[in-house]
Amino acid sequence: MEQSNGIEQFLRSMMAILASRAMNAAEKLHCGGMLIQTRIKSRNASVMLFDEDKLELKVVAASRKEIVGLTQPLSPESISGYVCTHKVPLLIEDIETDSRFCCRNGNYKTKSLISVPLLSDQERVIGVINVSDKEGGGPFTKSDLSALLEYAGWITPLIESLGMFERLEAEKERYQELAQELEIKQKELIIASTERSELVQMVVHDFKSPLSAVISNMDLLSYLGPSESQKPIIETAFKGASKLLEMIDEFLHIARVDECQERGVIPCPVSFLPLVHEQVEALMPLAREKNMTIENQCELDVQVLGDPMLLGHLVQNLISNAIKYTPVNGRIRVGMGTWESRRTADPTHTVLKFWVEDDGEGIEDRYKESIFDKFVRTEKSVESGIKGTGIGLFICRKIVNMFQGKIWVEDVTPHGSRFCVILFIPEET
Repeated sequence: MEQSNGIEQFLRSMMAILASRAMNAAEKLHCGGMLIQTRIKSRNASVMLFDEDKLELKVVAASRKEIVGLTQPLSPESISGYVCTHKVPLLIEDIETDSRFCCRNGNYKTKSLISVPLLSDQERVIGVINVSDKEGGGPFTKSDLSALLEYAGWITPLIESLGMFERLEAEKERYQELAQELEIKQKELIIASTERSELVQMVVHDFKSPLSAVISNMDLLSYLGPSESQKPIIETAFKGASKLLEMIDEFLHIARVDECQERGVIPCPVSFLPLVHEQVEALMPLAREKNMTIENQCELDVQVLGDPMLLGHLVQNLISNAIKYTPVNGRIRVGMGTWESRRTADPTHTVLKFWVEDDGEGIEDRYKESIFDKFVRTEKSVESGIKGTGIGLFICRKIVNMFQGKIWVEDVTPHGSRFCVILFIPEET
């Protein structure tokens, strides 16, 4: 009856250790080991874990602190190696009479020892538990072996979680180092990008000033009355300089948009109707030069998510592009409409469709996607001699993408193109 009470007390103590929330896995392993060591009256005990990569056993816990951290190669000639290799427990009553381990005679104060494997649910060897030096000098018993095997079953999940925790800690440290390296690289890229953007804008802007002077002087030469032989030379130089000035303006616009994108523009509510009216009025003189009309059918006074400067540039590019490719005496229509979004990925539930329609020659189907790429122009536009760089629509797409919108071109009957943009109307608060 007294022995039964001792076992019950041992089990309660062991369960209290395993269920404790105040101890981590390593502390539970240590306390449980001391408890089982007291239970089977062993002076020395150790836990060795198996390293599959290095094929060695390492002491991770022991009653003798000086051996913690020691390793030994996996070999069936050693007791721990034998148990680990064969996945079977060993109860040795007299090490001197066991021919398998005769070389270990001098390592123990007493002749008896126990070694049991630590096996996972998949029967994978995790390590071994060794106990030796029975108090009183007698041999260990089968009851001691059973108690140690039961203890091994209890602590195996603890050891697995401990190993997982160590691996997670190692991975955490590695990821922290990578994160620090990435943060440094990101700062270097931001600095380099900012310096590059500033350099491009400075250089391009410095090109613009002398080029404007060249154009002014060419215009002055034309006004002063050049000879018939000089006129084509001045005209060619004037066209080339004007073309270069247009390209410089486009590159400045790209640099500004890229700068906004790198800085990370946060979309805010922008009143879209005044912005459209402003751009239509600003471009009306350019339309009058070609004797064309701009029908502004925009009436919805709504706000959209975006940036005033970028959205203004978007509308300006689309209208000026329509003026450029619409023939003399032509007509341009500007309009808008709203509807409820059906896509869950959209930023808001209501969208605005804005479009600019011209009655030019239209765009062939093979150009409908690539027309928004950098430097792309259709064969018809090049053959017609219309000035252009193929940058304007590229900038439009970059701006629209920054606000998660969409831009495309569709045909107009009987001829012409309609450039459409989707923007998002903020939710009412």
